[in-house]
Amino acid sequence: MYRTLSDLKDKVNQLIEQQGENATCASFIYTKEDVYYFEDIHDDEQYLSQDDTNQVLNEVGGSDYICEQIGELIDDEVMRVRN
Repeated sequence: MYRTLSDLKDKVNQLIEQQGENATCASFIYTKEDVYYFEDIHDDEQYLSQDDTNQVLNEVGGSDYICEQIGELIDDEVMRVRN
């Protein structure tokens, strides 16, 4: 899911109101600091432009694959815990 940090903050505050501030959760957050590559010559992190970074994060956030994998993992863990 692609959101701004402000949108995410609003959602987290809503969840805290609904479930309580000590409710457990699992989360993965990727920001512009995670969108880089290594330059072969210098081996330094090279960051993309803001537009390219937004495009990368939008594609990642819109991927059904990630949600499907997490859903399958949750199903597997539920079955493991139940047995």
